[in-house]
Amino acid sequence: MKKKSFLQRHSGSTLLSIGMHGTILAMFFVGVRFAAEPLFPVATEQVAIQATVVDEALIEREIARIEEREQAEILRRQEQEREAREQAQAAQRELEEQQRQLELARQETAQREQEALAEQQRIVELQREREAEERRRLEAQQEAEEAERRRIEEEQRIAQQRAEEERRQREEQERLAREAEEARQREEQARLAREREEARQRAEMEAELQRAMAAEEERRAAEDAGLLDQYILLIQDRIERAWNPPPSAGPGLQCEVSVTQIPSGDVTSVSVGRCNGDAAVIRSIEQAVQRASPLPPPPTPSLFSRNLELIFQPDT
Repeated sequence: MKKKSFLQRHSGSTLLSIGMHGTILAMFFVGVRFAAEPLFPVATEQVAIQATVVDEALIEREIARIEEREQAEILRRQEQEREAREQAQAAQRELEEQQRQLELARQETAQREQEALAEQQRIVELQREREAEERRRLEAQQEAEEAERRRIEEEQRIAQQRAEEERRQREEQERLAREAEEARQREEQARLAREREEARQRAEMEAELQRAMAAEEERRAAEDAGLLDQYILLIQDRIERAWNPPPSAGPGLQCEVSVTQIPSGDVTSVSVGRCNGDAAVIRSIEQAVQRASPLPPPPTPSLFSRNLELIFQPDT
């Protein structure tokens, strides 16, 4: 890129400065002309030439001063820019340093946080391990206590079983002894009862024998007196009166009749054995015996008999 001249770079300010200085010089020139105008116009051309020269030199000096000031201003601005750049660079470096310090601090903080977190995790892990160890210890203690409790309970159970077994054995022995004593007492009572019963039976047998002998004696006496035949005739007469002969009944009827009675004379059963009548006759005889019940009592009790054997012959 082509470098611009001083006038091109500072044309505005230069022209303004030149204009101001030209105005000043014009005023000065007019003043000089009024003040230095000679009484005699001999050297007018020389003075004008000198004034023109003076004015150009003044302008050049003024331009040089302006350039110097501009150069100084440029240098000052360059210095300010340099200082500003240096300050900016210093601020940038300070900012970068601060950022670096902040990054270092952040890294240190992060590292410290990581270390703190790692330490905390280590502490937590250690605490967990301690808690786990404590739980294992407590569990082992509880297991030991539980095992001891089970052992004690087992011993108590065995002792209770042994005591219960001994109690059952004692109770069984006592029961057997009691049952043996009760059996002995029952046997003794049974023996005494048998003896009493045997004595009673012997007494009853003797009494029954005495009664039977007396009844037999009384019966023989009654038979000897004809009372048995009289008793049989009473019964036969009661049955014959209760008999309704069927049409098939003929003369010369004769049938053997077996009668069972109780002491009141009531007939409990009747059967007809050998008989020369037909079935209608046999039924009529059985019905006659049932109608004759109760049978007449014997004239004396010794003649009573449960089973009677009679001959039914109504024609006699």
